Amino acid sequence: MALCMVLPAGCGWKVWIWNWDWPKPQPASAPASGPATEPAMEPVPLQQSRAYSETVTGRFVSLCDFEDSPDGPGHRQMDWFTIAKGQGAAAGKGKFVVNITRTGAGAMEVSLLAGARLVFTPQEVHDFSGYTLLSMALYSEALRDDLRVTLRTDKTAWTSPHTIVQSGWNTVLIDIQRLARVAGFDTKAVRAIEIAFVDAAGQVTFNIDDIMLIDNRRAIEPTPRGIKLLKSGLDYTIELPGRGPMHLSQSPDGLWRLGADQPVVSIAAVGQPAAGWEDLEPMGPRRVGSVELIEHNASRLRIANIWYFPTQAGEWASLAVRQIRWDLTFYADGRAVTGIEVNNAGGRAISALRIHLPATVAWSLGKRGSDLIATQFPGPVARWSYLQAAPGERQEAYLASFLAPGSVQTTMGQIEYAAGDIHRDGFDESQGCYYLKADAGGHCRFTIAPPPAPASQPASAATRAAGVADPVFLIAGPWKGPVRAQAMGRPITSVTPVDETHVLFVLPENVRYPVAVEVTGEDEDSSR
Repeated sequence: MALCMVLPAGCGWKVWIWNWDWPKPQPASAPASGPATEPAMEPVPLQQSRAYSETVTGRFVSLCDFEDSPDGPGHRQMDWFTIAKGQGAAAGKGKFVVNITRTGAGAMEVSLLAGARLVFTPQEVHDFSGYTLLSMALYSEALRDDLRVTLRTDKTAWTSPHTIVQSGWNTVLIDIQRLARVAGFDTKAVRAIEIAFVDAAGQVTFNIDDIMLIDNRRAIEPTPRGIKLLKSGLDYTIELPGRGPMHLSQSPDGLWRLGADQPVVSIAAVGQPAAGWEDLEPMGPRRVGSVELIEHNASRLRIANIWYFPTQAGEWASLAVRQIRWDLTFYADGRAVTGIEVNNAGGRAISALRIHLPATVAWSLGKRGSDLIATQFPGPVARWSYLQAAPGERQEAYLASFLAPGSVQTTMGQIEYAAGDIHRDGFDESQGCYYLKADAGGHCRFTIAPPPAPASQPASAATRAAGVADPVFLIAGPWKGPVRAQAMGRPITSVTPVDETHVLFVLPENVRYPVAVEVTGEDEDSSR
């Protein structure tokens, strides 16, 4: 199976237009005389490898790209597509267009009537068994949640869950590892790929380019020491110190779950009891999920898992759609923090919510346990967080520190209040870290103190016994140069840039007394 190479041949400057229900015009002719002025174009596979992040492994093949090649001009690939009629009298139309693409010059514009579907018949590659993803560039005029892709063999078919496309260009990724679940599906003999917007009430116009098969199986780096992050298709495997691997994979309903580690959510509408098993019915019948790798560096790993429950089919009015969001944060020392946000705006009133975990954790509500039960939903949006620590000598200290994180007082800079800072004290429970911001000169100076002693114990004894274990700090700049941190005059060597505006570090000690910390660096205004 050879990689499909595309030669430049000046295709970036020739205009082709082809409609299935129009006569085919001839390509624009080249100038009668004079030297060619067309700029040299990179081979399309090289452009594709740069444009689509999942091609990083180098293992991919192009099924269709609408570019000129030795086999013929790009518009000839239109012959590989048909439109299957829906319930309307007509199915729609397609045409070849140029200069609106992600790579190269050519693409296809398609207009589908309600119920119709675009059918692509691959010409050479029918063996999908060595690949994990079907990828396509798709331009949508609106945010939609009803894209479904069907793969067909001579005997059976498989259809993907609902897939979200944003307004503008999208890289649509369909995890074809799911084909293994379909009895009798021959992955070596895929005959057709169908694309449809299944809930469209009227005509949908979109553009298609760069249909590819990708094998994206790899380890993602960098990650904290002792943590491995593996990706295959759309799914992730997270290997943590002191515990077994966690598999974040897509369920048949389109939502991603953590297998046996996934919290079980049960929601009751007003007038109904909360069930003891997963019950998402009050959020509505429509479900579509997405996963985003937010952050991976030497200090921590963060992944967002979002469950959407749109109130209307197909085209969404806005991104403000009902959802349950899981923000997963993993640290090198085995701490795993989960931030939960339930947004029920516009949905049925909730009378009770239960979240059940397979292990005892520390909750942001100030208690331990495997269950959170909220009998009074506080409003359209509610947030909770919990910390789970790996078994070992530090497990108890981490759980206690999450329940009583101590306090921070600043002398330079200020405390920032993140959305996950439930108690508005500078400690963001959803990430398990303190959040501060440097002053205009690029300095942040603060003191972290342990929680106060319980009234039943002498202050000195409680302070020695308790403390804050390995506190984590996220400091906003923005910074222009290197950032340095020290605690009580001792340098903190593991300061990790998170992005151009934030740095992260762990104070590696059990804070049993007030500790002064200073962070210095240049911010973008320091040179003015």
